[in-house]
Amino acid sequence: MGKFLLLLTNLAFPFAALGVLLGFVFSARRRVLKTLWQELQERFALEKQGEVPQGALWIHCASVGEVKSVQTLIKQLKSFYQKEVIVTTSTVAGRAEAAKNADIKKALLAPLDFYPFSRRFVHVAAPHRLFVVEREIWPNMLYAAQKAGVPVMLVNARISQKSTRAYLWVKPLFNMLFKQIALGAMQDEDAAKRYASLGLARENIAVCGNVKYDTLNDRPAKLKEVNALIKKLGWQDNLILVCGSTHPVEEELILKAAPVWADAGIKVIFAPRHLERKEEIKANLQHQKLPFALLSEKKFPKNTVLLCADTMGFLQSLYACAALSFVGGSIAPRGAHNLLEPAILGKTVLFGKSFYNTPDTAHALLASGGGVLVDATNLKATVLRLCKDSAGLENMAAKARQTALSFKGATQNIMGAVKDYERKTT
Repeated sequence: MGKFLLLLTNLAFPFAALGVLLGFVFSARRRVLKTLWQELQERFALEKQGEVPQGALWIHCASVGEVKSVQTLIKQLKSFYQKEVIVTTSTVAGRAEAAKNADIKKALLAPLDFYPFSRRFVHVAAPHRLFVVEREIWPNMLYAAQKAGVPVMLVNARISQKSTRAYLWVKPLFNMLFKQIALGAMQDEDAAKRYASLGLARENIAVCGNVKYDTLNDRPAKLKEVNALIKKLGWQDNLILVCGSTHPVEEELILKAAPVWADAGIKVIFAPRHLERKEEIKANLQHQKLPFALLSEKKFPKNTVLLCADTMGFLQSLYACAALSFVGGSIAPRGAHNLLEPAILGKTVLFGKSFYNTPDTAHALLASGGGVLVDATNLKATVLRLCKDSAGLENMAAKARQTALSFKGATQNIMGAVKDYERKTT
């Protein structure tokens, strides 16, 4: 039954591909086709023998975020196996990011998930192992590798409850694929249970944590620049609230509360999630009465009480100067951004109840006392209350850092699981 379902997906592929192509041709975005032709060789696996290193470790990632998150893992896999590394990605941006990594011999776009393309790529590359990162489950990719005798390992694997329910409709297909998986290194126990329900043998599953937390940085690159900025602003002796990755509804709350915070001696820095909103944000700042500055304009009057960090690359260093932090996308219903970025620096973390993107870290911060849940009604008062208790705030900050540190180690756990697999099979 599994092979029959795989056959059906391949029979449907040409019609789906034709529909997408016609959509491009008859849409206002047809100019995208100018770049599409440059991708055909990789999307259709038209590489010739010798254009792709043979016998390498094949690592497949979705895009930029996944490529960045497994940088250390790639280095360690390369060292352990003593093999070259090729990386395929689903996006052009991901390929460009992979091409920057000196540990990667070749970066390519992944072949479209059509069995003839997948089989040809496997034939040309003859990979030693295939490592699939996070949730990039492409049936033909897995099947072609398995048919060629290439062990497939899922690393930093995750899967949502919604996707699991969808996959259960074609469970025979995934059961056929997953029962051949050599190793599933899962982010958490929920992922382990979901993959097991789809056919991945429990004895081949290891819960290893999330490698993205291994990239947490407690030595921000622009700390000297930020310290100089704080001195220019004359804020050295003030409590500073840093609000990261904010959305419009959160910025509205911040601007409403800022006068009260200013009266208490609290200065505020907020870093918008989407910098293309700069003119809108500047207009909002101009409508309120407090003195403000924009980081991009490099004009910092000493009476400034509000700073908009509208420049990329500064947020982590800004968190380092904070007495207290707030992580955006959490009062706004966006699932919360990275709660551990300020926590790893020893900063108490405020966030809203919308944290579905990071439930593990949110619950851990709340349980340890390093995080505080806020909403539109109590954000202003909570900041005032915490800033009045310096000893309590320091204690909470230490708990936040310990919580962040507890999430590190996934890369080593994955390497341990990989080594155990290799020992068992040699």
